[in-house]
Amino acid sequence: AESLKVLQQIAAAYRQDFAKYARKAQVKYLEQLFAQIPHLVGREFSYREIHGEYRKRELAPALELLERSGIIHLIRHSSGQGVPIGAEVDFETFKIIYLDIALCQVILGSDVSIWFLKPLEGFANRGEIAEGFIGQEMLCYSNPENKAELHFWKRKERKSTAEVDHLWQKDSVIFPIEVKSGHGGSLRSLRLFLETHPKSTIGIRFSALDYSIIEDLDSRPLYAAATLAHEKQNEALMSLLSVDPHPIFS
Repeated sequence: AESLKVLQQIAAAYRQDFAKYARKAQVKYLEQLFAQIPHLVGREFSYREIHGEYRKRELAPALELLERSGIIHLIRHSSGQGVPIGAEVDFETFKIIYLDIALCQVILGSDVSIWFLKPLEGFANRGEIAEGFIGQEMLCYSNPENKAELHFWKRKERKSTAEVDHLWQKDSVIFPIEVKSGHGGSLRSLRLFLETHPKSTIGIRFSALDYSIIEDLDSRPLYAAATLAHEKQNEALMSLLSVDPHPIFS
């Protein structure tokens, strides 16, 4: 209950600060984006999904201001065919996560205690929140001297729904990351990525399942996100190498 009050106070403080750091004409756009983006977390962002009589040219500067302030982070699309990932980024295709998933849930009016009492149920959007959590952890443990960027992949062929939640680059290799809020499920998109990206030989899954390595899939529990994001967690690399007979970091 106390943590919920603190989160509500933080959300209120952000709203109150909009008038201090934005032009008067921008405040209403910031308020709308701040309130509506939590409903769109985990989905490809479209200005058309913001309810109200707003246009992209009005919303885009406000969205950029939220990003520069660190309130939101954009997950940009990349083809993932080569390194660095950002060299093949599509700036018009992106998803959004909040700086904190608990804050996101409070803005939605959700009871955050459900994560502890009934972690595998209770939220209709728990998959999107889990995806945001992994992105949040990757940012948290990244090098503080460089602004970290998040990327995802989707197949841009017509009628295709294939999408990989995150792309993670280590040295010269790109790893596709799938996030599941429960005990797994289909990994068709991750498999398709590996089939169409010959330089990526291993996929990573975060879910409610325990650690396992089966062929080209490295599976890790959600709470272990730091094992990949933190540069000093070398044991993560060792387990990845063990599933590939040809060393990829030689």
